[in-house]
Amino acid sequence: MNCIPSPISERKIQINNEDCIGKENAFHTIPRESSINLTPHSTNEKKVLSEVNSNKIDSLQLPRGKLQRDSTHLEKTRKRQLSNDSTDPIEPKTVKKIKCHQWKNLDSIEMDDPFMVAEYTDSIFSHLYEKEIQMLPTHNYLMDTQSPYHLKSSMRTLLIDWLVEVHEKFHCLPETLFLAINLLDRFLSQNVVKLNKLQLLCITCLFIACKFEEVKLPKITNFAYVTDGAATVEGIRKAELFVLSSLGYNISLPNPLNFIRRISKADNYCIETRNMAKFIMEYSICCNKFVHLKPSYLAAMSMYIARKIKNENSKWDETFIHYSGGIDIESDPAFKDFISELVEDIAVPDTNLDSLRLKYKKPKHGMVYFKVFDWCKQKR
Repeated sequence: MNCIPSPISERKIQINNEDCIGKENAFHTIPRESSINLTPHSTNEKKVLSEVNSNKIDSLQLPRGKLQRDSTHLEKTRKRQLSNDSTDPIEPKTVKKIKCHQWKNLDSIEMDDPFMVAEYTDSIFSHLYEKEIQMLPTHNYLMDTQSPYHLKSSMRTLLIDWLVEVHEKFHCLPETLFLAINLLDRFLSQNVVKLNKLQLLCITCLFIACKFEEVKLPKITNFAYVTDGAATVEGIRKAELFVLSSLGYNISLPNPLNFIRRISKADNYCIETRNMAKFIMEYSICCNKFVHLKPSYLAAMSMYIARKIKNENSKWDETFIHYSGGIDIESDPAFKDFISELVEDIAVPDTNLDSLRLKYKKPKHGMVYFKVFDWCKQKR
């Protein structure tokens, strides 16, 4: 059948025992927190509540004038407390407060389009910026050599490169790949996996992501088939349950493409720029150096580089800062360092992502790899 890709036997993952620290069987979970005691309220509390009759409640009511004075005092107190509060711990250090008159309100153009729900856009993205923090790996398990879950970068590169190839053969959505990589990183950052089970884990994460993102996903037999015997249908089903349990069934990822589309609005939805940004972002997510960075950061970095490739004189002005969630790249040394590392890695690859490069050399992806590579090579 055409829909069933041939087994990638020549690409079958070869694993060395030195590439991972794993002393336990298959999927070894970290110790869980102590269980929460869900003891029902005592009967005495119910008795006290039942003794409060309507007369006693009425007797507790204050005069209307006093209520108004108290509510005014409470509102003033709340305003003083809010003004004295420190910055929100969730808010990144790079967030820049922009006055309304300094950036263009592009959402107002879509107010008449009910499908764009422009009146809820700010609330939706505020939620996504908070949610993405919860969906990060617990730590960078690739760089932390002291972690019991440490995995060599070369091992993850091998897994991701194979995952990109299978994802392309199945013709899945880009969101599916991002979710699969996120599930893989989150699981590996808190679990020890035997070396000969890493490919099973990888294909299971893709299977879960397909079930979550795709309208019509490939059959489970196809997933087992492309592993060339490294995984069985029954093994994928068992691994799926274990992965979901370990991650608390929390798989709703604020997808990086959502942030790319948001920033692209400030760029007048330039197709060429967005295609280059997609490649750069996909490369950064697959790259081992940026596992710990949030999707919104990677999206901002990718759009910044793509716009520089399109027009060297382009500026990251207040409108781009606003639509990137407050990320001011040009005034943040940390972001400039990350961008330099990413440009260097694309120009002189330290990460062997042949499948990803081949993917973006194809006409259906605009062959943007060549333009990005040439620019990065000049800038390194």
